[in-house]
Amino acid sequence: MVGIVASWRCKCGIRVKVVAEVDPSQPPARQVAACPNCGESRNVQADKIISVTEDISEASPAFDSKHDSESNVSRCNEKERLLAARNKAFEIYKRLSTELAEAAGRIAHAEFEFVANRARNAREAFLDTAEQFNEHTAKHGC
Repeated sequence: MVGIVASWRCKCGIRVKVVAEVDPSQPPARQVAACPNCGESRNVQADKIISVTEDISEASPAFDSKHDSESNVSRCNEKERLLAARNKAFEIYKRLSTELAEAAGRIAHAEFEFVANRARNAREAFLDTAEQFNEHTAKHGC
């Protein structure tokens, strides 16, 4: 399972943050998340919803700028770095998975094993970077 975060601005004005899990080896599933303030529901592409809360991060108007400190800025930079690494790893995994699916039945077994190993390694790299990103956001709340 891989942790994900989804957010949106609700019609009541607050920013809703959903922490959920997806299983990348399974077809996409949908869950319903409700705004903690007004109850408006929204579909989220996930296998399991962990939490639904009001987002009071820097991007939210509810965030008080006087709480912004140098440590928050560096955490945000780290979050951006981890997010970029996670997205790059996911794109590599997606590309190699597609290559593997297209190669099935067309190439020799040894070549297929080579492509399968590359896809497996890319999946592990994606899961590792996604876990680092999720741990960072959970630990630092950014």
